Amino acid sequence: MNRATAVKMPKSLMYPLEVTGILVAAGAEVARHTPILRYKYWHEIQEGFEDDAETQPRLVSKEFFSTFESPLDGTIDCWNVRVGDIIADCRGSVVSISEPCAHEVQFQGMCAMCGARIDENMDYAEYDDRDRAPISMSHDTALKVSMEEARRIEEDSTARLLTERRLILVVDLDQTIIHAAVDPTIGEWMADEENPNYEALKDVQSFLLQEDVIDNVTKKQMKTMCRYYVKLRPGLQQFLEHMSKLFELHVYTMATKQYALAIGKIIDPDGRYFGDRILSRDESGSLVQKNLKRLFPVSTSMVAVIDDRGDVWNWSENLIKVVPYNFFVGIGDINSSFLPQRGGVITPTKMGADKTDDSSAIEQEKATENGSSDSANGEEIIEKTEEGIPTSDDGSPIKQLVEIAGGEYNEELLSAQSTVRSEALEAQQHDRPLAKLQKDLEEKEDTEMHIEPEKEEEDSKKNGQVHHDPHSHHHHHGLLSNWDNELDNIEAALEKVHREYYRVYDADKSSTKGEPDIKTVMQSLKNKVFDGCVFLFSGILPLGTRLDSADIVQWVRSFGAVVVADYIDSVTHVIARNAGTKKVRQASRKPGVHIVRPDWVFECFGKWARVPEKDFAIEVPEATWVDIDDDDVVNTAHSRVNNSNDAEMDADEFVRSLSDGKVDWDEVNEELKEFMGDDDEDDEDDEDNDNKEREMNGGVENGRKRDRSDDESEASKRTKLADDDDIDSYDEDEFAKEIEDGLL
Repeated sequence: MNRATAVKMPKSLMYPLEVTGILVAAGAEVARHTPILRYKYWHEIQEGFEDDAETQPRLVSKEFFSTFESPLDGTIDCWNVRVGDIIADCRGSVVSISEPCAHEVQFQGMCAMCGARIDENMDYAEYDDRDRAPISMSHDTALKVSMEEARRIEEDSTARLLTERRLILVVDLDQTIIHAAVDPTIGEWMADEENPNYEALKDVQSFLLQEDVIDNVTKKQMKTMCRYYVKLRPGLQQFLEHMSKLFELHVYTMATKQYALAIGKIIDPDGRYFGDRILSRDESGSLVQKNLKRLFPVSTSMVAVIDDRGDVWNWSENLIKVVPYNFFVGIGDINSSFLPQRGGVITPTKMGADKTDDSSAIEQEKATENGSSDSANGEEIIEKTEEGIPTSDDGSPIKQLVEIAGGEYNEELLSAQSTVRSEALEAQQHDRPLAKLQKDLEEKEDTEMHIEPEKEEEDSKKNGQVHHDPHSHHHHHGLLSNWDNELDNIEAALEKVHREYYRVYDADKSSTKGEPDIKTVMQSLKNKVFDGCVFLFSGILPLGTRLDSADIVQWVRSFGAVVVADYIDSVTHVIARNAGTKKVRQASRKPGVHIVRPDWVFECFGKWARVPEKDFAIEVPEATWVDIDDDDVVNTAHSRVNNSNDAEMDADEFVRSLSDGKVDWDEVNEELKEFMGDDDEDDEDDEDNDNKEREMNGGVENGRKRDRSDDESEASKRTKLADDDDIDSYDEDEFAKEIEDGLL
C-alpha cells in the first residue's frame, strides 16, 4: 500500500481562507494541477471618487474566490477540512493523497525508486519534489532521502548493530589518528641517514595532491602539486583492528574530500574499517562546525566520537576528546586554518620524557606569561550556539533537517576558506618551520656543550668528513619523537563505554525500555572521575582568558569537575606548573588541598579514573613570600642579611632572630643609610653627566631625558625609608610577625 502524502496550502496565499467547496471526493484519482478545492479570502482595496477631489480614498475589505490545485498525481485518501472551515495558515494538512511513488530516495536529480526526473525548480503550485528527500545519506550528498526513509534506515541499522553487539564510532583524522605536514624539510630528513630525525621518520608516508594556490606575484589562483607527509599515530592499525570489532567506524573530517580519500588509502587501503563511510567538509554542510545530525538525522543514541577538538562539536556529550597528536612539532592541524582559534589549550608536559624533565612545561609557561598558548595564539574561541536542530520559519522538521544537512552550500564561504587553507600550506612550504626548530634545538645544545660551530666544522674537515651544515648532527638530538600512547588510552575508554552500554542494554531488555543512550552511559562514567572536585588553574591559562572559552576548562568539566577563577575555601585541587604563584601559596595554607602538575589531569583523562595525586604533587616549601602581582610572587626564602662576613642566613633563622630580639637595629639603620646614600650619589653623578651632555649638545637631550616625576617619586620613597625616626619607631615584634604571615 502506498503511503499517503499530507498536502498543505501554499505559503503565499492571503490567510485566513474559508473553504467554500470540495471539488473531488475521497477515493477519486487526480492528476497534478487538477482543481480539488474552492476557497474565498478577504483583501482590503482602495476606493475613492476620481471626479471629487475633496473626497479622500478609503480602504474597503472585499471578498475574492479562488481554487487550489493538486500538486501531486494520485488518489485522494481523505480530506482534513470541510466546507465552511477556516484555514488560518499554511501549517496544517488539508488533504492526504496516495501516490504511486513519493520520491523518498533521490540520486542526482532522479528518483531512485521509480526513475522519475525530479524537477530542478518548483512549479507555480510551490511544491518542490526535492524537499521530499532533504537528508544526505551514506556520506554522499548525491543520495538523499526523506525523514521517514531516514528513520526506517536507522531503525534497520540499529537492529543490525544490536545483533552484532556493536556501536558506532565517528573518527576525526588530523591530530586525532594521524598528523600531516607539507614542509619539504621532512623529505630531506627522510633521505639523510645521518639526520637525528631519520629514525623517527622511517614509517612516514607521502602522497601528491593537486591544490589551488595563490600566486605571490599575480595574486591569481593557480594549480600546483603539493606533497603531503603523513605520520600515523603509534598503534593505529591495532586500534582500528580492535575497534572495528566493537564499533562501526566512520570518518568525519574538516579536510577536503580528495585529502580525506588519500588518507583513507593509507590507513585503510582495503576498505576493511571505514569502507566508503568518509565524510569531508565538502559534504558536511558546515565548514566550521561538526554535527552528528548530518550522519544520523534521527538518533545518535549509539554514536561515540573521538576528536582532538571539542569546540567544533560544541563539547557534545557524544564526544571523547583526544590529546592532539603533534608529531611534526609546531605544525598543528593543516586543515584547521579556517577554524576558530582555541584558547586555553594545554598538553601533557613532554609525552615520553622523564617526569622530571620540565623543559616543555617551561616553554609553555613562557607562552602563558606572554598571554598566549601553544595552539591558540592568545585568541579566544568563537562562541557557538547550543547543539541541536536550528529553528525555521514554519517549524517543519524537514526544513530543519535541510538546514542541518546543508541543502544549499555557501560557495563564497567555501572559496574563501579554501584560499585561507592554500595560503597556510604555501607558507609552510616556504618558511620550513621544522628546519628552523631543529636549528634552534642544535644551537641550544651546542651552547650547553660549549661547542663552537666554526671549530666543529674545522675538526670535521680534518677528519675527512664532508660537512654540508655548520652544525654536524652526530651529537644532536632529533626534534621529532615516536613516543605517544594516546590511542591506548582511547581504546581502553571505548572498551569501557562499550561494556557499560551493553550491560545496561541487557539489564533493560527485559523491561522493554529499548536501547540505552550512549550519552547517558558515557556521562555516568566520566562524571565519576572528578566528582566532588573543585579545580583552580594557576599559571596555566593566559591572563584574561574566560573560563568558558578555555579548552582545558571545558575538558575537565566534561569529567565532572567544577572550575573556579580564584581561590575559595572549597577548592580541592590547584593545577599549576610550579610553586611560585599566589594561588598556590594560598592553597598551601589549607590542609588537604592537592597542588599538582597538569600531567595529573591528563593521567586521569587517559584512565577515565582519578589516579593518586602524590606522583604529580608540587612541593611547596615553607618559605616567606612577598606578593608582587596576582600571579607573580617572589620567593624570599634565601633573603640575605648583610654582615661583616657577608654570610647567608637561613630564612627561618632570620625570623627567629627577629622574634628573639637579636637583631642590631642600629647596624641595620646604618647599612640602610649607607645604601641609600650610595644610591643618591649615583643619581647625582648621573644627573651631572646628563647636564654635561645637554651642554655639549646645545641643550638637546638625545633621548636621555628623564621622567622627573618618576625620579621625584622614587626620591620621596627613599627619603621615607631612610628616616631614622620611622625605622626606630617601627615595632620589632610586629615586623617579625608580618614576615612570618607573609604580609611583607
